[in-house]
Formats: sequence, structure tokens, C-alpha cells
Amino acid sequence: MESNNHVEQIKKELRQINDYIVFHTQLESCITFIQSIDNEKIFFVSSISDILQISSHLEILSQIDSIFIFNWEQVDHEHLVLANSKLIGIYNDFDLLCLSIQEQVHFLYRHLQTFSFLDQDEYLAKDLSKQTIDLLWFQLYRDVLFQLTYDEEAKQEMIDVCRSYYRDNIKELKMIEEFKNKHRSEEALQWYLKKSFLYKIINKALRIKDFDQLHIFRYFMKDLIENFIREHQKLLQSDKEILFTYREMKITKDQIEKFKENKGKLISINGFFSTNIFCSTALKQELKLSKQNELISVILQIQIDLQHLNNSVIIVDNVHFSEFPYDEQQEILFDSNVTFRLEKVRMEGEIWLIEMTASNDGQIIKEKYIKDSHRQMEDLSIEILFGRLMCDIGQWNQSQYFFEYLLSKSNNNNEDLAKVEYSLGDVLQWKGEWTEARKYYDHAYERLISVKPTRIKDLTYILFKIGEILYTEGKYEEARDYYERALTIRKENSSSK
Repeated sequence: MESNNHVEQIKKELRQINDYIVFHTQLESCITFIQSIDNEKIFFVSSISDILQISSHLEILSQIDSIFIFNWEQVDHEHLVLANSKLIGIYNDFDLLCLSIQEQVHFLYRHLQTFSFLDQDEYLAKDLSKQTIDLLWFQLYRDVLFQLTYDEEAKQEMIDVCRSYYRDNIKELKMIEEFKNKHRSEEALQWYLKKSFLYKIINKALRIKDFDQLHIFRYFMKDLIENFIREHQKLLQSDKEILFTYREMKITKDQIEKFKENKGKLISINGFFSTNIFCSTALKQELKLSKQNELISVILQIQIDLQHLNNSVIIVDNVHFSEFPYDEQQEILFDSNVTFRLEKVRMEGEIWLIEMTASNDGQIIKEKYIKDSHRQMEDLSIEILFGRLMCDIGQWNQSQYFFEYLLSKSNNNNEDLAKVEYSLGDVLQWKGEWTEARKYYDHAYERLISVKPTRIKDLTYILFKIGEILYTEGKYEEARDYYERALTIRKENSSSK
């Protein structure tokens, strides 16, 4: 680069597009960093001289979504051969580079949706399986958010995090200050649809199921969900009965095959989902092609029967909040906990058409999960169930943080505290922190032993978990003692009935 000032200016400009910008000057550290990234897509920008060194590595790094080459040296690249399907273009002009990156960012935001498939009949016939985890996470997280504390302190926590994250982005900092001074609860949906800092952070948190981030944004999320419910009620009270909405997507050939294999099954989507009531508008959006030619164009057609959907399926007629003309952008926005049933997958001309219907089945599965959990452990709250679900999917740090938060906010009810403590013990046991796990199991046991009537399931569960730790530590005699104590409690209470 011409100077350090030039480099800093480039960093500043790129951060107006996306705030997470990382610069590397060494090949090895760059590759190591890319390999360390999980659940993220990387836009890779390089000079011509550097791309020749790293090009052989880029094709196999799945984290990289798009490659851009900035020819700041103004060297002749007419004969440059770079056979990489992820290459978007070579740019001599920095403004054109930024414009191309911005277009690709918008494209990626629209096509980052992840679909999870679930066989409902199979689930209803047995206990929780791994297939249901994504669906349950999105069914439960909203219920949990509504149980948390919402006050000015929560608002300030959110504002402070946003200021720190966007500290080098003048445009977003201005928007954050405007939100701080002018936000009203009934305007949350409008704020979300501005597609500024709130839209970006919330969608990212939902996409990767980051409840820590959603917890920080609980002040706004509560308002947003209440806005969804209010607008949904307006739609139900209208004279509309059946709606058809459309969404263009670009997906891989493997994803098309996945849809074909799962006809008749349920689908959950990782976040809020916008569609258009005009198929022609969706087709226009589809024509804005990605430069990655391995992607296949599809149109999702969703049927919504308003007369048969209960309040668990929240949809919003977005036309009142749109910045676009009515006849172009009449959108229907689906809440993040909506499930769909996959009906058909077929070719319509040169485009794949995927037909789905909005479904109440996600609520049915959630209710069964809660019932199954209560059969195993008595009267677990929604918050504790959700914390345990995070543990089940391997989000141990998030689960631990959440249970520690619940402990800090506890009202000192012995029984509730005990359930949080032994759930925290479970998380720590999964992490291999057996000494700490044992402490929480012991605390929980001491609290529950005095509760009447006796909490048989909880007490025997804790004793078995302590036995597991002792067995893992090679203390087999002690482990057997705890197993026998658990069995004794169960037998004594069974015989007394």
C-alpha cells in the first residue's frame, strides 16, 4: 500500500460494509485464522501478488464464500489464470471493489437461510431425537426471552454492546444514538426492518443460535415479538382466508436433493423469513444473479391458511412498514418459530418450484417435548428446559452462562434453585469439570432433601449423576454406594404408595 494512512482508510471504508474486518500479512497465520472460523462465511480480499501464493489453499477452505482481488498495484492481469469458482472479480478501482462486496453481502444475507427437516410422525412416536433440536430451539427461545428482566438497565446494556461493536462505523453509531433517544416499543418492527445494526446482529444470532447475544438484546426482542403478535392479529381479523407467498432462493444441487428426499416432512428455518405475495417480484429478485454459477435458482411457494393456523404461527403483513411501492414490495414476514410442511418439489420451466404450507405442528412438538421432559424430571420451567436443550446440542458455554444468570436472578426458592444447580452440574460434567459439577450436584441435593413431598425423580437423578462422576474418576466403590442410595429412595417411595 502507499502508506499506513492509505491502509487505515481502506479499513475504515470496508467497515462501513461489514464490521468484522481482519487483516493478515502472513500466509500461515491467515490460513490458521480461516480454519478456526465456525458457523461463519468469509469474504476473502487479496492483492494479485498475494493471491498467487494462497490460491491453492482457498478452494478447500469451506469457510470462504467469495474471493475478491484488489489490484491496488495496477499490474497487468490480462494473463492471470485463477480457476476458482468462488472468485467474484478483479478490481483496479477501490470503489468498484466496495460496491461488489456490498452486493455480495446483500445477496448472502438473503440466501443464508438454513432449513432443518423433521419427520413429525417419527418424533411423536418416541422421545427427543437430534433431528428435532433446531426446531425446538426456535420454538422455545421466545418463551424464555419473555421470562427475563426488561428494564432501562437491559436497554443500556444493549446500547453499550452495540456502540462497542460498531465503534468504527459512523453510520451505525448515528443510528444507535437515534434508537437510544427515539425508540418506542410499538415501533420495534419498523426499527428491525430498517436493516441496520438491529437487523444484522439479531439475524446473525438467530442464524447460529447464539442465545447469549439474544439475551443481550432482550429489551428490543420483547418489543419486536409483541409487534409481531399485534400485526398478526390484524391479519387474522382481515377478510383474507388463504394467502400464497413467494421467496426466491439460490441453493446448491445437494440442497435440492435434500428437499426432494424430505417431501411430506416438516421444515424449520433459522430466523425471520420474508416472502412476497407477488410471484413476479420474487422472479425479478431471482434474476439478480450471483456470480457463483454452482448455485441453482428456486422459488419457494408457501400456502397460508389463516382460518386453520393457531396463534403459534406468527406472520406479519409487512406492506405498512415497507419503504417500497405497494405494488412491488407487499411482503409477508414469518416469525422465527414458524414451521412449514414440504408438499412438492418440481421444475416449473427452468426454475425449481418448492411448495410448502405453514403449519401448527411446531407447537405440537414443543408441547410433547415439555411433557416428555416433565415425565423425566418434575416441573422444570421453560427457562431450565431451554438451558438443558442448549447443553444437549453442545452449546455448553452458552448453557453454563445462562444457568449462572438464572442463579444470579433467583428468588431463593429452594426447589427452583436446586433445579438450576443440578442442571449447571450437568453442563460442567459434559465439559469434564467434574469437581465443579460435583459441588453443584451436592448443593442441589441438600436443598431438595428437605422439600416435601419428596422429589423422587430429582433426588435419584442427582445421586446417579454423582455416581457417574465417581465412576469416571475410577472410584468404583463410592460410585456403587450412590447408585444404591438412588435405588433405595426409588424403592422406598414406590412401596409407600
